[in-house]
Amino acid sequence: MLKIISTGKGGVGKTTTISTLATMMAKEGKKVLVFDTDPSMNLAMTLGIPYQEVPTITENKEKINEELDEMDEENAVEVGRNILENYTKVNRDGIRIVIMGSIPEEGNGCLCSAISIVKILMNYVDSDKCPEVYDVAFVDSQAGPEILGRGLAKDFDCNMIMTEPTPKSAEVSKQVASLAKNLGITMNLLVINKSEVEDDVDRLSKLVNIPVSDAVRIRYDHSVIDADRTNTCLLEGFPDCDAINDIYTIKKRIEAIQS
Repeated sequence: MLKIISTGKGGVGKTTTISTLATMMAKEGKKVLVFDTDPSMNLAMTLGIPYQEVPTITENKEKINEELDEMDEENAVEVGRNILENYTKVNRDGIRIVIMGSIPEEGNGCLCSAISIVKILMNYVDSDKCPEVYDVAFVDSQAGPEILGRGLAKDFDCNMIMTEPTPKSAEVSKQVASLAKNLGITMNLLVINKSEVEDDVDRLSKLVNIPVSDAVRIRYDHSVIDADRTNTCLLEGFPDCDAINDIYTIKKRIEAIQS
């Protein structure tokens, strides 16, 4: 199973890029799983499911933690199966969505146990114990580098480091790239989003300290704004726009990891 995480500063386009890549692959017949670990929970809606309809990990964390307290090697599979069956939703393209959820109440701000649950579920679906065989799993991370510090992306195939073509955004991406080096991630792919000039690739590669050969750009495209404003799937509403063509390029780079 190909495992990809999207990281970077808030607002850089992680959710739009992940949802578009997932939809592209699902429409090709691939079995796709996506994890939304961002408390803002926009991924489900972007994939066509109102987040109110998706059972979240944080709102059910107490019940799930009871199972975790009793978990050992023998029943770990059952815990993973229960989470997959009861705390996920499948959209019309067949993409299975796992939502971490927002902080449900004051004083319950730590998402560490929820991250641990995501790790358990990822291990389950990547094992021969899971009845469904997934081709690819995407993780849409919360903003900033912290999620890598928790080790969620250890041994992933690709860390898609999203950045805007600005020094502030690049600084967060630089922190992300530094943390990722210790996690055994196969590829750190720098994605410069909302790019209006070609030399953004060379400039941002130097700022983030990523080889220019591992950097790509998504051109600034008003179609992305139009799709968001009208709650339209970018791939379906604007299939020939610049952003879609650039995301196809990213898709080819990611899929080439396995070849």
